[in-house]
Amino acid sequence: MNATLLRFQLFGLPIQVTWTALILLFILGAQAAGGGADGQSLLRALIFGILVFASILVHELGHALVGRRLGLRPQEIVVHGFGGLCRYGRAPTPKEGVFSSLAGPFAGLALGGLALGLSLVVPDSAPPGVHFALDNLIWINIFWSLFNLLPIFPMDGGHVLVSSLQLAMKPLLAWKITRVVSVGLAILVGIVGFQMGMRFVPVIMVFILLQNVRF
Repeated sequence: MNATLLRFQLFGLPIQVTWTALILLFILGAQAAGGGADGQSLLRALIFGILVFASILVHELGHALVGRRLGLRPQEIVVHGFGGLCRYGRAPTPKEGVFSSLAGPFAGLALGGLALGLSLVVPDSAPPGVHFALDNLIWINIFWSLFNLLPIFPMDGGHVLVSSLQLAMKPLLAWKITRVVSVGLAILVGIVGFQMGMRFVPVIMVFILLQNVRF
Protein backbone atom coordinates (compact mmCIF):
# COMPACT_ATOMS: atom_id res chain seq x y z
CA MET A 1 0.00 0.00 0.00
CA ASN A 2 1.06 3.61 -0.38
CA ALA A 3 3.29 5.43 2.13
CA THR A 4 1.49 6.42 5.30
CA LEU A 5 0.72 10.07 5.95
CA LEU A 6 -1.19 9.74 9.21
CA ARG A 7 -2.21 7.08 11.74
CA PHE A 8 -4.82 7.31 14.48
CA GLN A 9 -7.56 5.23 16.13
CA LEU A 10 -11.33 5.56 16.02
CA PHE A 11 -13.76 3.25 17.87
CA GLY A 12 -10.75 1.11 18.70
CA LEU A 13 -9.85 0.68 15.02
CA PRO A 14 -6.48 1.71 13.56
CA ILE A 15 -6.93 4.27 10.78
CA GLN A 16 -4.19 4.72 8.18
CA VAL A 17 -4.25 7.70 5.80
CA THR A 18 -1.88 7.47 2.83
CA TRP A 19 -0.26 10.24 0.83
CA THR A 20 -2.39 9.38 -2.19
CA ALA A 21 -5.47 10.26 -0.13
CA LEU A 22 -4.07 13.78 0.26
CA ILE A 23 -3.69 14.00 -3.52
CA LEU A 24 -7.30 12.87 -3.99
CA LEU A 25 -8.59 15.44 -1.50
CA PHE A 26 -6.51 18.18 -3.13
CA ILE A 27 -7.90 17.41 -6.59
CA LEU A 28 -11.50 17.24 -5.39
CA GLY A 29 -11.07 20.38 -3.31
CA ALA A 30 -9.62 22.25 -6.28
CA GLN A 31 -12.64 21.26 -8.37
CA ALA A 32 -14.98 22.46 -5.64
CA ALA A 33 -13.15 25.79 -5.56
CA GLY A 34 -14.01 26.29 -9.21
CA GLY A 35 -10.47 27.27 -10.15
CA GLY A 36 -10.49 30.36 -7.93
CA ALA A 37 -7.51 31.36 -5.82
CA ASP A 38 -9.15 33.90 -3.51
CA GLY A 39 -9.74 33.29 0.17
CA GLN A 40 -13.35 32.19 -0.25
CA SER A 41 -12.45 29.66 -2.95
CA LEU A 42 -9.65 28.24 -0.85
CA LEU A 43 -12.03 27.93 2.11
CA ARG A 44 -14.53 26.04 -0.07
CA ALA A 45 -11.75 23.73 -1.23
CA LEU A 46 -10.68 23.05 2.36
CA ILE A 47 -14.24 22.41 3.55
CA PHE A 48 -14.97 20.10 0.63
CA GLY A 49 -11.78 18.11 1.23
CA ILE A 50 -12.70 17.67 4.90
CA LEU A 51 -16.23 16.58 3.96
CA VAL A 52 -14.93 13.97 1.52
CA PHE A 53 -12.47 12.64 4.10
CA ALA A 54 -15.17 12.45 6.79
CA SER A 55 -17.57 10.74 4.38
CA ILE A 56 -14.99 8.10 3.44
CA LEU A 57 -14.36 7.45 7.13
CA VAL A 58 -18.08 7.06 7.87
CA HIS A 59 -18.44 4.69 4.93
CA GLU A 60 -15.52 2.51 6.02
CA LEU A 61 -16.62 2.60 9.66
CA GLY A 62 -19.95 1.21 8.49
CA HIS A 63 -18.10 -1.77 7.02
CA ALA A 64 -15.86 -2.13 10.06
CA LEU A 65 -18.48 -1.89 12.80
CA VAL A 66 -20.88 -4.31 11.10
CA GLY A 67 -17.91 -6.57 10.34
CA ARG A 68 -17.03 -6.50 14.04
CA ARG A 69 -20.58 -7.58 14.94
CA LEU A 70 -20.31 -10.41 12.41
CA GLY A 71 -17.02 -11.60 13.90
CA LEU A 72 -14.90 -10.64 10.89
CA ARG A 73 -12.30 -9.03 13.17
CA PRO A 74 -11.66 -5.76 11.30
CA GLN A 75 -7.93 -5.02 11.45
CA GLU A 76 -7.69 -1.48 10.10
CA ILE A 77 -9.20 1.14 7.81
CA VAL A 78 -7.03 2.57 5.04
CA VAL A 79 -7.94 5.85 3.34
CA HIS A 80 -6.16 6.10 -0.01
CA GLY A 81 -6.29 7.77 -3.40
CA PHE A 82 -9.26 5.74 -4.60
CA GLY A 83 -11.37 6.03 -1.46
CA GLY A 84 -11.07 3.62 1.42
CA LEU A 85 -10.60 0.00 2.44
CA CYS A 86 -11.54 -1.99 5.52
CA ARG A 87 -9.29 -4.97 6.17
CA TYR A 88 -10.82 -7.94 7.99
CA GLY A 89 -9.08 -10.64 10.00
CA ARG A 90 -10.95 -13.35 8.11
CA ALA A 91 -12.88 -13.64 4.88
CA PRO A 92 -16.67 -13.31 5.26
CA THR A 93 -19.06 -16.07 4.32
CA PRO A 94 -21.38 -15.21 1.41
CA LYS A 95 -24.17 -14.17 3.78
CA GLU A 96 -21.79 -12.12 5.90
CA GLY A 97 -20.39 -10.61 2.71
CA VAL A 98 -23.80 -9.25 1.74
CA PHE A 99 -24.33 -7.54 5.09
CA SER A 100 -20.78 -6.22 5.48
CA SER A 101 -20.75 -4.86 1.92
CA LEU A 102 -24.08 -3.08 2.31
CA ALA A 103 -23.01 -1.52 5.61
CA GLY A 104 -20.72 1.08 4.05
CA PRO A 105 -23.22 2.59 1.58
CA PHE A 106 -25.97 2.47 4.20
CA ALA A 107 -23.76 4.40 6.63
CA GLY A 108 -23.20 7.00 3.90
CA LEU A 109 -26.92 7.21 3.16
CA ALA A 110 -27.59 7.73 6.87
CA LEU A 111 -25.07 10.60 6.98
CA GLY A 112 -26.54 12.10 3.80
CA GLY A 113 -30.04 11.80 5.25
CA LEU A 114 -28.94 13.54 8.43
CA ALA A 115 -27.42 16.36 6.38
CA LEU A 116 -30.63 16.62 4.35
CA GLY A 117 -32.71 16.88 7.52
CA LEU A 118 -30.45 19.58 8.92
CA SER A 119 -30.57 21.52 5.65
CA LEU A 120 -34.35 21.75 5.99
CA VAL A 121 -34.20 23.40 9.42
CA VAL A 122 -31.08 25.57 9.08
CA PRO A 123 -32.25 29.15 8.45
CA ASP A 124 -31.31 30.99 5.27
CA SER A 125 -29.53 33.54 7.46
CA ALA A 126 -26.94 30.94 8.50
CA PRO A 127 -23.38 31.53 7.24
CA PRO A 128 -22.91 30.45 3.60
CA GLY A 129 -20.31 27.91 4.68
CA VAL A 130 -22.97 25.99 6.62
CA HIS A 131 -25.21 25.62 3.58
CA PHE A 132 -22.20 24.75 1.41
CA ALA A 133 -21.18 22.01 3.85
CA LEU A 134 -24.68 20.53 4.18
CA ASP A 135 -25.38 20.63 0.45
CA ASN A 136 -22.14 18.84 -0.31
CA LEU A 137 -22.58 16.29 2.48
CA ILE A 138 -25.93 15.42 0.89
CA TRP A 139 -24.43 15.11 -2.59
CA ILE A 140 -21.31 13.21 -1.54
CA ASN A 141 -23.07 10.67 0.64
CA ILE A 142 -26.39 10.09 -1.10
CA PHE A 143 -25.14 10.19 -4.69
CA TRP A 144 -21.94 8.26 -4.11
CA SER A 145 -23.58 5.69 -1.83
CA LEU A 146 -26.21 4.91 -4.47
CA PHE A 147 -23.53 4.89 -7.17
CA ASN A 148 -21.45 2.50 -5.06
CA LEU A 149 -24.40 0.10 -4.85
CA LEU A 150 -24.33 -0.53 -8.60
CA PRO A 151 -23.51 -4.23 -9.16
CA ILE A 152 -20.04 -3.49 -10.50
CA PHE A 153 -17.00 -5.14 -8.93
CA PRO A 154 -14.98 -3.98 -6.97
CA MET A 155 -17.59 -1.46 -5.79
CA ASP A 156 -19.74 -2.55 -2.86
CA GLY A 157 -22.64 -3.45 -5.14
CA GLY A 158 -20.32 -5.85 -6.97
CA HIS A 159 -19.36 -7.49 -3.69
CA VAL A 160 -23.05 -7.80 -2.81
CA LEU A 161 -23.72 -9.41 -6.21
CA VAL A 162 -20.97 -12.03 -5.96
CA SER A 163 -21.82 -12.84 -2.33
CA SER A 164 -25.50 -13.21 -3.21
CA LEU A 165 -24.70 -15.47 -6.16
CA GLN A 166 -22.46 -17.62 -3.99
CA LEU A 167 -25.49 -18.40 -1.84
CA ALA A 168 -26.98 -20.25 -4.82
CA MET A 169 -24.03 -21.49 -6.90
CA LYS A 170 -20.35 -22.41 -6.85
CA PRO A 171 -17.95 -19.51 -6.13
CA LEU A 172 -16.15 -19.77 -9.51
CA LEU A 173 -19.39 -19.42 -11.47
CA ALA A 174 -20.52 -16.58 -9.21
CA TRP A 175 -17.29 -14.69 -9.92
CA LYS A 176 -17.56 -15.28 -13.68
CA ILE A 177 -21.11 -13.90 -13.75
CA THR A 178 -20.07 -10.94 -11.60
CA ARG A 179 -17.20 -10.15 -13.95
CA VAL A 180 -19.46 -10.21 -17.04
CA VAL A 181 -22.07 -8.00 -15.36
CA SER A 182 -19.38 -5.63 -14.09
CA VAL A 183 -17.77 -5.20 -17.51
CA GLY A 184 -21.12 -4.59 -19.25
CA LEU A 185 -22.36 -2.10 -16.67
CA ALA A 186 -19.00 -0.32 -16.43
CA ILE A 187 -19.06 0.34 -20.18
CA LEU A 188 -22.68 1.54 -20.03
CA VAL A 189 -22.11 3.77 -16.98
CA GLY A 190 -18.94 5.19 -18.51
CA ILE A 191 -20.77 6.16 -21.72
CA VAL A 192 -23.69 7.71 -19.83
CA GLY A 193 -21.33 9.61 -17.52
CA PHE A 194 -19.38 10.97 -20.50
CA GLN A 195 -22.57 12.09 -22.25
CA MET A 196 -23.73 13.85 -19.08
CA GLY A 197 -20.42 15.72 -18.81
CA MET A 198 -19.37 13.82 -15.67
CA ARG A 199 -15.85 13.18 -16.95
CA PHE A 200 -14.63 11.55 -13.74
CA VAL A 201 -17.13 8.69 -14.19
CA PRO A 202 -15.52 7.26 -17.37
CA VAL A 203 -12.11 7.49 -15.66
CA ILE A 204 -13.39 5.42 -12.73
CA MET A 205 -15.00 2.93 -15.11
CA VAL A 206 -11.72 2.46 -17.02
CA PHE A 207 -9.97 1.43 -13.80
CA ILE A 208 -12.86 -0.89 -12.98
CA LEU A 209 -12.70 -2.46 -16.44
CA LEU A 210 -9.00 -3.12 -16.04
CA GLN A 211 -9.58 -4.84 -12.71
CA ASN A 212 -12.30 -7.07 -14.15
CA VAL A 213 -10.47 -7.91 -17.37
CA ARG A 214 -7.40 -9.12 -15.48
CA PHE A 215 -9.59 -10.70 -12.79
